Amino acid sequence: MILTSEQRTEAYVASGAWNNVTLGDLLHRSASATPETIAFEDVGVGAVPGLSARYSFADAERRIDGLAAFFAAVGLRPDMVLGIHLPPCADAAVILFAALKAGLVVAPLPVYWTKSEIEAAIEAASIKAMVTASEIESEPSGELVRDVAADTFAIRFVFAVGDGQPDGLIDLTEVLADVDALGEPPEVIRRGEAADHVALLSMARTPDDELLIVPYSHNQLLAIATGHLIEAGIAAPETVLSTMHPASLASVAGSMATALLSGGRIAFHHGTSLAGLASAADSAGADRVVLPEVLVAPLAASLDRPVAFSAVGAGLGLAPAPAARTVDLLTLGGLCLIPRARDADGSVVALPAGEARMGGIESAPVLFEAKIKTKAATRNRRAESGELLLGGAAIPDAPWPEPQSGRRSALLGVTSDGFLRTGLAAEEHEGRLVITGTLGETIGIAGITVSPKRLDALFRSHPSVEDAAVFPIEAGPVGHRLGLAVVPKAGERPSLTELLIWLDGEAAGKLDRPAALVSVPEIPRNADGTVHREALFLAAVA
Repeated sequence: MILTSEQRTEAYVASGAWNNVTLGDLLHRSASATPETIAFEDVGVGAVPGLSARYSFADAERRIDGLAAFFAAVGLRPDMVLGIHLPPCADAAVILFAALKAGLVVAPLPVYWTKSEIEAAIEAASIKAMVTASEIESEPSGELVRDVAADTFAIRFVFAVGDGQPDGLIDLTEVLADVDALGEPPEVIRRGEAADHVALLSMARTPDDELLIVPYSHNQLLAIATGHLIEAGIAAPETVLSTMHPASLASVAGSMATALLSGGRIAFHHGTSLAGLASAADSAGADRVVLPEVLVAPLAASLDRPVAFSAVGAGLGLAPAPAARTVDLLTLGGLCLIPRARDADGSVVALPAGEARMGGIESAPVLFEAKIKTKAATRNRRAESGELLLGGAAIPDAPWPEPQSGRRSALLGVTSDGFLRTGLAAEEHEGRLVITGTLGETIGIAGITVSPKRLDALFRSHPSVEDAAVFPIEAGPVGHRLGLAVVPKAGERPSLTELLIWLDGEAAGKLDRPAALVSVPEIPRNADGTVHREALFLAAVA
């Protein structure tokens, strides 16, 4: 499926920002040049029983070809969407590349999502098949995804990897046991250049917490990776350690495509502790670690040797990082992946107003263009402010089609000239755009934005609660935790335990669960009626 207009496509190709190379082409190039070199490997303690692998480029490509043939044989057709519900691992990379070789589109299903969150993604992204593991961190993920499929008419197949799989799942380990018998990969015939077709769906959320599907073509993903390569100053093959979801933008463009462009390899680790992550970085001999921005400084302090970092963050309140060794991968809430090298002292570099060329090189192609959509009331201020708009070769420029069921979901906001509406407020200062927050109120929990208004309404619906409001609690390197203030009904005293049990019945997400509860006589509000959340935090710690 091609979503970018022919006019923009021609302009990006002419500029050199797009080269009509697919992710599969990139992998095949390395497999042809150095077939016995390691391509994908798992390091550290695995999150899935029986799942730990190390594949050379030749082994990986052989498995990818066989699995692509299998996907086609069971009836998965080009442009169908495969949801990947796996932690970062070598087998997930093989599955992802096999899906792309079969012409499928891949979408990440975060492993911490609840049943209702997965069901919402299936509806919004029109997912037709899923792949999961028997267990992930001792949680019965196989049973969870199987139950989702049983309740969702759209799902045709559920594939799984790892030991001890429950009944009803298609075991990909068994499928690949005789990979040569699976035949040749399908010949995918489609209009236009293969690299113009959508390869990946990123998951973001609107300020009101609606799920937003963000489509990326091969060309857009490789534009991001090329920009990352240049911004990071990568001039030789690198071993990149990825801790991100294997089908996320940060893993596909920021880790895998970047490593392959450098002629390097990718190691995977599902981090559950800082010590384990440090050990994995040493074991892999990582030159670069791609990880959430809040973990960069703690990990750097735990390592005995210099390592480069690519810090994945929303672009709001960026965490400290080692000087000159960090590139920010700005997600802007899951909408994008913009690589920006930090200053020599480790300071964040704001987005430039106007065109941003790769690596700041005047002769390099334009990676993205940033501007502000101003409101009439702000035009006379000293600092121009408004909504941040983004366009260019690395930026999604068209919405994913609405679900065929007719049920409406949030649609990506794109202007008529192909600029992405980010929903972020920004101000221009001396040619730089400083992001000041979101247009709607949000709270960042573990690097993910949630809507406090939605959560206020959720907790107000509890039968023992008269009024309620959430507030952020600083939690060191992990970002924020969620606090909850309630005004109990007369004669009621709801406890945190009771509320958490109640949330299970409300199909709440894991990020919706408060870590602290405080009872107050009333919810403080500002003059405009909005909740004074800082006052709630001060009441909680008083």
